[in-house]
Amino acid sequence: MSFLQVAKEAAVIGGSILKENFKKIKQSDVESKGVKDFVTYVDRLSEERIRNYILSIYPDHSFLGEEEGTFGKSEFVWIVDPLDGTKNYISGFEIFAVSVALKREDEFLASAIYIPMLDKLYYAEKGSGAYLNGQRIKVSNRPIQNAVVATGFPFRNIKELDSYISMLKKAMITFSGVRRPGAAAIDLALVAEGVFDGFFEMKLSIWDIAAGALLIEEAGGIYSNFEGEKDLSDGNIIAGGPDIYKVLFDMVNSESKE
Repeated sequence: MSFLQVAKEAAVIGGSILKENFKKIKQSDVESKGVKDFVTYVDRLSEERIRNYILSIYPDHSFLGEEEGTFGKSEFVWIVDPLDGTKNYISGFEIFAVSVALKREDEFLASAIYIPMLDKLYYAEKGSGAYLNGQRIKVSNRPIQNAVVATGFPFRNIKELDSYISMLKKAMITFSGVRRPGAAAIDLALVAEGVFDGFFEMKLSIWDIAAGALLIEEAGGIYSNFEGEKDLSDGNIIAGGPDIYKVLFDMVNSESKE
């Protein structure tokens, strides 16, 4: 079975768990992992099912999940967020997703993002384009003044708030709209689809953005950290079509260095 097919199947497996348990979460099911960071049995169950499936196909590969960490030491690493948008999920807001990506050393090979409540499956394989439910997708080419960009708040890193607010202010002045759905994987998928024109966020984790990064690139867009490099280990990301990316890069690069 191909890497891409496994990524797609894994995302749908996780998504079925999320859909089955949606609006069944009790307050007693919610645990705190840190400041403003929560987890439920659904996150863990989704990750377990995804991990078991992937490793049943590729037992020699490594697995990095948000909830249970790393398994294995292969150069092929599956990077998984079993529930991106946990706060949305807990609150009964239908914007959440499963994110699955395969990376070999510094290169993303395949990825899938599944939004179960909308039944939208985004996927990409290196060199083969980006797709939504079988249809090829491309980043937008709207004029800057008509563009809508997505973002996310650095709620875990309050010390970054002043810098972020400066970026947000500049984005609100520059673009026609700014949106914050609350799940970075979905933001990136919607940029790849051309719904949003760009995206910027600070201090994310690699499982939030790995699958979306490949989608963006295969949809004709550009992604990078705030310094313009492909290394996303610091969790800072800018993404969009070429023109919007340049505007976002100039915006966040100037603000982050002030």
